[in-house]
Amino acid sequence: MKLQILSNLNYPIGNIINQELIQSKQSRIAVAFMKYTGLKVIESSLLKNLENKADVEIIAGLDFKSTDPQAIKFLINLKKNYKSLKFYCFGDKKDNKTNIVFHPKIYLFNSGKEMTSIIGSTNLTGGGLISNFEVNTVIKEKQPLYFLQLEAIYNSIKFTPSIFEPNEDYLFGYSDVYKALMKNEEKAIKDKGIKRVIKEIERKEKELPGTVPTMKSLIIEAFHKLPKDNEYIHLKDIGDYVLKRIKEEKLDFNLTNYRANLRKTIYIDLEGYGGKYNKELFKTKNIYSGLFQLTNKGLVYEGR
Repeated sequence: MKLQILSNLNYPIGNIINQELIQSKQSRIAVAFMKYTGLKVIESSLLKNLENKADVEIIAGLDFKSTDPQAIKFLINLKKNYKSLKFYCFGDKKDNKTNIVFHPKIYLFNSGKEMTSIIGSTNLTGGGLISNFEVNTVIKEKQPLYFLQLEAIYNSIKFTPSIFEPNEDYLFGYSDVYKALMKNEEKAIKDKGIKRVIKEIERKEKELPGTVPTMKSLIIEAFHKLPKDNEYIHLKDIGDYVLKRIKEEKLDFNLTNYRANLRKTIYIDLEGYGGKYNKELFKTKNIYSGLFQLTNKGLVYEGR
């Protein structure tokens, strides 16, 4: 193992990230925020890496002020040309229903021969990578120990419902709020129009694809996969299918008392008690039949 502690005054961490990115077969980045200036610093290395069909994932936090729309747009467009690139955003503390502030700076690179971890104060910004007074620890290992610990932390970020994939529609609203806050934050946070846009953005975050199938998405998958009797499926068959998928995905569901608990959870989603939006996705022959089908809206649902 080799360990270095560097400040940008010694040697810009952006240089090391570029070196690692070029030779990495698998790269994982999770940062509190990013800017287009940071992506420009690593753009050349990132493109070379993707041309080699390397596997790259980037997770960035959002707060309408720190991660700029241009950075989001850059990665959304890049994903269209490179299927091995995955880009996710992490919903804020209000959306993940905790008081946690998303604030990591993790860079993980696996070349196949050596694994490099970078942790410290650097976000994916031009200043953070090159000119700010930042301090980072660089760990290189052939027999991974710290890399695996950091990878586990990265996965604990990735496989949460707060993760979603932004699209152009989401970016349109996000850009409006970002510009308003940059122009006059005090005025923007009181503006009723901006408040409406923020609520719409929060709704979209919950509908956009993430990395973990939720109960809702597993139920909808069951409707698409299972044979139907006059377009209806019985609750028991849905429950059996969802249980199978939970085991396949190794999802962290408590399977104790499955017959009582899991099926009850499914029934709540199907009957719409999970919220008005759920009620628009499913319909039943009658509440006692146990038979359900997707509505037209449910047939085209693509959320989590």
